[in-house]
Amino acid sequence: MAKTKQTALKSTGGPAKRGQLPTFQVTAGPAGKLIIKRVFPKALPPAFSVMKDVGKDIATNATTDVTKRMLVPKPSSWNDCCILCRDGGSLLYNCSHCPRTLCKECVVIAEESVEQIKGSDVYFTCPGCHEMRGKGKRASPYYGFEDAQGTPILTVPAIIKGHIEVTSRSQICSSPVLILNLILDGVNPSGSPARIMRNILESYVAGSNLQYHEVFFDIGTLEKAERHAKSMKALTNKVKDIPFGRVEVFVHTHSETIRGDLWGGFEDAALVGKKRKKVPNFDDPIAYTVDDFFRGVFVGGIEGYLRGANLWLLVCGHTVRELDTFAALKARVKYHEVEHVFAFDAERFQASLISAFALAYAERVLVEGFEVQDTIPNLLAVSPQLAMHASVIHIHLTSAFRRRPITIIEYTKPVSRVNDKVSMTVTTYTFFDENRRPWGNVLPYQCPSCKCVRPWKRTTPSIGRGSIVAESKFSCQSLKCGHGIAFVKPDRSEIIMFAQGYRKSNDAGGMSTKGFDAGGSGWLVSVAAEPAPGR
Repeated sequence: MAKTKQTALKSTGGPAKRGQLPTFQVTAGPAGKLIIKRVFPKALPPAFSVMKDVGKDIATNATTDVTKRMLVPKPSSWNDCCILCRDGGSLLYNCSHCPRTLCKECVVIAEESVEQIKGSDVYFTCPGCHEMRGKGKRASPYYGFEDAQGTPILTVPAIIKGHIEVTSRSQICSSPVLILNLILDGVNPSGSPARIMRNILESYVAGSNLQYHEVFFDIGTLEKAERHAKSMKALTNKVKDIPFGRVEVFVHTHSETIRGDLWGGFEDAALVGKKRKKVPNFDDPIAYTVDDFFRGVFVGGIEGYLRGANLWLLVCGHTVRELDTFAALKARVKYHEVEHVFAFDAERFQASLISAFALAYAERVLVEGFEVQDTIPNLLAVSPQLAMHASVIHIHLTSAFRRRPITIIEYTKPVSRVNDKVSMTVTTYTFFDENRRPWGNVLPYQCPSCKCVRPWKRTTPSIGRGSIVAESKFSCQSLKCGHGIAFVKPDRSEIIMFAQGYRKSNDAGGMSTKGFDAGGSGWLVSVAAEPAPGR
């Protein structure tokens, strides 16, 4: 027989019996209201409060009327790195209109003007704000330093050295970040996207402002659940004094294959294996409903950090495919006011395949300060391995508590992103390739009739010919077979990021050229919106 061995599982799915622990029940408060402790020890910065009040106005008034009365927030703290060189320095100029900074090496001031810019009534405008303020107008020289009326105080323009490597809407964020990486005992954390995210942020977020905590959990028994609750309480006490601008929560566990429940631990505490290679006995897993899992894992005060956080659900797709379980997940997201959730529908999900996605997310969202929903096409574009592996499900609670910093565009224009008609949007991004993944479906590796490997040929024209064929057909090219198979474009789905494929060329240069029959690829996007209560 073939050689075999047992190792820790990397994929995140498998059968398990459902468990229930009495300690997972939430305490009822006055009038039967459920209570979950929130942990927010420090007051929000003034600029944050302004935007929160704006959201309340939007929810009760017409947008056009409110926009006239909205205030453009002013920064209350500034980035630690120069927007041009991405480095610190002995002297950083803080922009009066946004949180961006520039170092004295990147903005050079004439020596005779150095004393002028030290006045208390001098305000600095970064090149980005200068550029955005002048859009639609004739280009004007950049002086940088102005008085209260906006008049330049320098006699000659400032000299900008180097070039900007990011967009005019970018910044180099340095606000405190909490990364909480919750991993089921026995799951292999190698290639963890949470670790990659931490490594990226270490260059931008200083010292204790970057908190990374990797927690291995097992709540398969009451005793182990109580130990986990104590460790979570200790963790909460450790980070409670840090006013986090971003919270990224990763949950890396397995999902039950029939109901989509989440593995919480193991019934038997005994380990199998030798020395350091010992792992929990996978023959005795315990899975919990989504509600019980969240109540058991997020305890001791750490559940308060879910509010306004981004949650990464690194489990197999059974949890999002089973309708009842997915509905319970969305209800739990609303309950905790989680702003964004990323989940994946692969039957045997491999967390390491989202590494490029998470890396791009860290750069665009956590460092450059963009909105999550605005960056997703950029994240998909750099994730070819993830594209072939799983669809990306993005849950956005539009009415959630806002923890994240204000974006650059909100510092320059009085615009609110609050939508009073929608409380939650669920957007599914599915990669398709006309020859390999027709309309997001997996093309069988083997013909079910003749058993030949990769025998398929597409018999319908490519999208590149200018018309969308809703049904994509394939035929087996094996002799005396001709087995056919067809795939239909999902209803209410739109195509984004379509790129025409290439075909081989016979010219002397051997260059590939575009060909309409070569097939193309792109992403299918479907959006489901849930109205706010009372709508």
